[in-house]
Amino acid sequence: MTSQPITVRLQPRRLEQLKAIAAALNLSVAEAVSHMIREKIAAGVIPDTIPGITIDRVGHSVVIKIDDSRATISVDTARKIVGALRRMADGGGGVVEPSPSDASKSFSVVRQGTGIKLQVPFYGPTAHHWNDAPTFSADLARDLAGLIERAAG
Repeated sequence: MTSQPITVRLQPRRLEQLKAIAAALNLSVAEAVSHMIREKIAAGVIPDTIPGITIDRVGHSVVIKIDDSRATISVDTARKIVGALRRMADGGGGVVEPSPSDASKSFSVVRQGTGIKLQVPFYGPTAHHWNDAPTFSADLARDLAGLIERAAG
């Protein structure tokens, strides 16, 4: 699944309505769409998931699957990732924990352009190349943090 933005074609009148919703909520148009998606999740219309991402608690570990990659990390590391994603989404600095002796504790959450790049694990035989790590918008990074937090307990 691509992390690149996709263009959506709307009738000009629908676009004006979407802009009006965004303005009324003091959000960008993209944030307004995210807001409406979260409303539908809260209403139970769609599940509280992110397409292409599965996060599960397995014993004392959290398994994060993003598209074709899979990482098993410690619960403590999962909680650190949650904090790092939220700080980055709120404009804070990145976090890199290479942990060369234990891949289950290694990750990075850093800014790349306007997005937030998550590399987990950051180090070890299953680590992906930096360019292959997924990038998320700030609002999607917050949603991802919530899913990881729920799995970490």
